[in-house]
Amino acid sequence: MSSLELFELPNFKGDFVSIKQDTGDLTSNGFLQRARSLKVHGDPWIVFTGINYKGEFKCYSEGSYPSIPEFDKKISSVRVVKGGLYNPTITLFEHGYYGGKPVTLEKAANKLKPYGFDNMASSQKNVRGAWILYAEEYYKGEQRVTLAGDDIPDYHALGWGNKVSSLKPLEPPEVN
Repeated sequence: MSSLELFELPNFKGDFVSIKQDTGDLTSNGFLQRARSLKVHGDPWIVFTGINYKGEFKCYSEGSYPSIPEFDKKISSVRVVKGGLYNPTITLFEHGYYGGKPVTLEKAANKLKPYGFDNMASSQKNVRGAWILYAEEYYKGEQRVTLAGDDIPDYHALGWGNKVSSLKPLEPPEVN
């Protein structure tokens, strides 16, 4: 089973918490914006500066991180990438609830126009890996992270309807 250990101080010192599932608000663990080092066991984890998986993010693979300078005292929510980051696959659908024309991607697309799909996606099924969705071509603009198992029947409910213009899989981070 995968887990993420967050430590209050660098070098795995001080108070700590062990997390085994996605946590949208680390307030519930008493660890909101407190982590200064971390350990990953099993599948990779993504940490976010905002609550509910928003804000800046970074992926950490299995290993020990005695310091996390760019996320020092900034982690507010975390998600596990079940099954890892390899062989990413996502299917976007033209209409809500997986209707209309589908397009399945296994690699980055700096624009969806060649697929006849620019600003058309209204739902998705993320089969494997983690993906970053962008509101503009060439990986620019507002972004959203989606992980394996994130079947989203209605992008409009999230404010993302007909918005995705480019996307790319999250690459495996360097092993520490």
